[in-house]
Amino acid sequence: MREPLQDAARGALVLAVVLTGACGSGGAAKDASFDRTAIQQTGAAGQGDAAVDRSTGLGGATGPARDAGAGGAAGAAIVPDRVLPDAAAPVGGMALDTFDKDVDFGFEPYHDTAQMNLADPAVIDAGTAPLLAFDPEDGSPSPGSMKVTVPYSGANQYVEVQSYVFVVPQDWSGHTLHARLKIDAGSTFHGYALLYVNTGVSYIAGSTAINLASGGDWQEIAMDVDHPMTVASTTRYSAKQVVLYGLQLNTGTAGAGATPVTFHVDSFSLE
Repeated sequence: MREPLQDAARGALVLAVVLTGACGSGGAAKDASFDRTAIQQTGAAGQGDAAVDRSTGLGGATGPARDAGAGGAAGAAIVPDRVLPDAAAPVGGMALDTFDKDVDFGFEPYHDTAQMNLADPAVIDAGTAPLLAFDPEDGSPSPGSMKVTVPYSGANQYVEVQSYVFVVPQDWSGHTLHARLKIDAGSTFHGYALLYVNTGVSYIAGSTAINLASGGDWQEIAMDVDHPMTVASTTRYSAKQVVLYGLQLNTGTAGAGATPVTFHVDSFSLE
């Protein structure tokens, strides 16, 4: 099971997101002492459960992974797309990160042997790196968003953008995690998005796959944190112990002719 930042030195992580604060990006407060680049480059073993099951990664080698865990029966249908009729409509519940002033997410650099993580340093060394930037002009519901440019070239390729780690694990039971995104005009993408959280000291992942609509409209996707489509371990996943959240953008098995895509991502919220 791919766990975000699993290749990093978990013991060196400063848990750096507090839901009760406010940050420059309009979301949760961040600890400026957390050095994401340093963490990504360590390559050291993680703490806690070293035997994390990676056999059913967030995306799976053949598209959105499904099992008979908390998300329901195996082979459950992907949640349909949700195009927003009004991109300026306010988010429901509590805003987690709205990227109003900056971007405080990072790419997950995991070395995936089943699919191709385009943010893997080994992949970047052989080609073009994905880019993550702040766009002060575009956003939903207000200006300011995370711009993600991904150099896709084939099937089963992805990037993951994710938050920092919470100072204290959060109880998100009974809640739904939302995010807004769009495929920029001029880009073509027929893949899917995976909204995910990691939970507990072993960073056990739960994720839900969502087909994205074509076109340049803002879309809102969501995951029931209690019942994600896929979980790494049905006995150890806990919506009461969320430690980070993020989004994977994957070309899937039908992406043989994939080309570079620019996305805008905004307004993670908890309802």
